[in-house]
Amino acid sequence: MPVDYDIRGTIELARRLQPDARRLVVVTGASNWDHQRQMDIRADLENLRSGLPVEYLAGLPGSDLGARLAKLTRDTIVFTPGYFADGAGRSVNPRDSVTMMAGASGAPLYVLYSSQIGTGAVGGRMPAFSQMGRAARIIVDGLLEGASASSIAIPAAIPSQVQLDWRQVRKWNIAADHIPPSAVIQFREPTFWEAYHKQAIIAAAVMSAQAVLIGALLFERRRRRSTAAALVESEERVRLAADAARLTTFSWDFARDRSAANAGLRERADPPQRTAESFEHILQTVHPADRERLGLAAHRAAANHTELDVEFRARQPDGEIRWYAARGQRTATDSDTLTGVKMDITARKTAELQAEADRAALTHLSRVATMGQMSAAIAHQLNQPLAAILGNAETARKMLGRKDASIEDLREILDDIVAEDNRAAEVIRRLGALYKRGEIELSELDLNDLVRETLNLLRAELTMRKVSPVLELAASLPAVRGSRVHLQQVLLNLVLNATDAMTAVDPGRRTVVVRTSSEAEHARVCIVDRGTGIAAGDLPRVFDAFWTTKANGVGVGLAICKAIINSHRGTLAAENNPEGGAAFCFTLPLAGSA
Repeated sequence: MPVDYDIRGTIELARRLQPDARRLVVVTGASNWDHQRQMDIRADLENLRSGLPVEYLAGLPGSDLGARLAKLTRDTIVFTPGYFADGAGRSVNPRDSVTMMAGASGAPLYVLYSSQIGTGAVGGRMPAFSQMGRAARIIVDGLLEGASASSIAIPAAIPSQVQLDWRQVRKWNIAADHIPPSAVIQFREPTFWEAYHKQAIIAAAVMSAQAVLIGALLFERRRRRSTAAALVESEERVRLAADAARLTTFSWDFARDRSAANAGLRERADPPQRTAESFEHILQTVHPADRERLGLAAHRAAANHTELDVEFRARQPDGEIRWYAARGQRTATDSDTLTGVKMDITARKTAELQAEADRAALTHLSRVATMGQMSAAIAHQLNQPLAAILGNAETARKMLGRKDASIEDLREILDDIVAEDNRAAEVIRRLGALYKRGEIELSELDLNDLVRETLNLLRAELTMRKVSPVLELAASLPAVRGSRVHLQQVLLNLVLNATDAMTAVDPGRRTVVVRTSSEAEHARVCIVDRGTGIAAGDLPRVFDAFWTTKANGVGVGLAICKAIINSHRGTLAAENNPEGGAAFCFTLPLAGSA
């Protein structure tokens, strides 16, 4: 469902509430989610041009961040979406992080989510979760009434509104006339008249209108009956939805060490019933590798009033191991009880594992197919050292038949044999690594060395195809973290594709350029050819699986390259060169970047 978290609107609200503010401080954390929020905020602030100098406090340890915030003065605006991890590696949920920052800050603090109102923040412009729930209910009701998914109209983005904590408005002496008239004010303490004027009016009305009161009571009775009937109908719809989704409801009471579950979906042949047992007994049915994680997640959700969202394996009475997803939260009336639903996701997990195995097999087959294309070049690389070894060995044998044979000459011949043998062994080692099938092993790599090694492996192949390689390698290129074998597979595929693209080109113009460079937190590698280029209509499809323009092509090489680069958190793109030919460029994060 579309949701608009209004960063610019919140900053503009802060400027309105603090017209004398002299600077803006933005606080984010150290997790991937926190880095993404920081990039969103930077983009919005560049477009906003608020006129205030901006300071970013990103990824600081919690203690250092508290000390920095405590030094701020009231002419500062502090904005944060909260964070999941601080610079010291401690995990925390965004609401708790906002509570810590608000308690330490010497300046007003503004937030992005309505769940963070009441933590000590002034407020912000944000969508209300209640509106999201109502919109979601309309969609679910439509599906339960039998409407098709395609006929359900997805609502527009949930609108944002100003939400403020009145206690913080008073704490920071924010003028009431600066508050927008449409703002939602929470935690506002009513005056005596606001608190008791209704009672006075009701008392007068009761004394003067007994008949009206009796009529209202009769109407209320009828309304309650209607509400009760609607509640029964709603509960029946929820039960039918749970049955259709094969859900099991649960209730875990940690204080009394007991739990209850709806066993109707677990024992599908029997009618639904509630079975009670200790939570420890529940954990004993969980796979040992997942047992501790489930226990910690459940106790943490109950203790911190956070949502439980965990996947785990459990042993069935017949010994079968199945996957489950549990979703739940602490009940409002009992702080030690966690309630929620459990869903069997075995089929999805099995499909995911099979898909991963299939992707690994396809990647391996692509490497083997690439080596098959290079068989003639490989034979050439091995024939050279073998021929040298044979020639040296025959020379040595002839010298041994002479009485005046020189020991030094024989030693030099033997040294040549050892060197050529090592050269052949190195070729076989590199080829063996490409043929080998296994898990991705990440390590720090020098891309320049990897490019040189790959072109050395392709040297004979390029010579046979009359293609001249040109290296434009950046000096002092920072290291990246990745799989040597898989990245070499990407280079092999891209260089061989470049040579294929120049088959119809005059041999004197067959040049492939391999260029490396660094930019910000990424390293970049480009393979540029002087071929016929890519048709404009084909550019969006070059990385699609099983799409190819080659007569004997399968169409998986570039798709696998794209998947490998994506798994390294990089990007791969293709474009045509203005002077002719095409360029395939991929980027990889530097080893020191997050």
